[in-house]
Amino acid sequence: MLAGSAAHAQVLPKFGVKAGLNYATFNNTDNAEYKPGFAGGVYASFNIPATPMTIQPELLYAQYGSNFDDSDASFSVDYVQIPVLAKFGFGAPGVPVRPEVFFGPYVSFEINSDLEGQNVSANADDFFEDTDAGIVVGAGVKISRLNVEFRYTAGLTNVVANSNFEDNQKNGAFMLSAGIDF
Repeated sequence: MLAGSAAHAQVLPKFGVKAGLNYATFNNTDNAEYKPGFAGGVYASFNIPATPMTIQPELLYAQYGSNFDDSDASFSVDYVQIPVLAKFGFGAPGVPVRPEVFFGPYVSFEINSDLEGQNVSANADDFFEDTDAGIVVGAGVKISRLNVEFRYTAGLTNVVANSNFEDNQKNGAFMLSAGIDF
């Protein structure tokens, strides 16, 4: 009976919070530079029994955008992002330090965007598409209940709705985050 309880306990999800730095730009855009921003949110981790694999859906607030060289102009685009990651851990389960690699799709919903420059800020919601989708790849290390991750988010859809600008502009961001399981 105790063995059955222990096996069932491994299937229960772990929940946690994470926060970190997002370093984003618009790929395929001339003169675009990386722009720092915040990223953070909540996640649930579902261990797959008898495997080193975990499925981790997340709900994040992420600041994207881009600075432009030779100008003080920048775009800031805020998203609610939902990645679903397949994580693969190395080493025996239960060890205090465990490296991981992960990948998976994401979808983002634009909640706010601004154009800033020359001491002026203007709403740019009509300039950007309402949704973005792409893939996430990364690696991290789990230290007991703490985890540290480095990931790259590659957008696969054009994020600019205005046809007067370059086509094929996609989000791209590096993210360094720390989190804790409850």
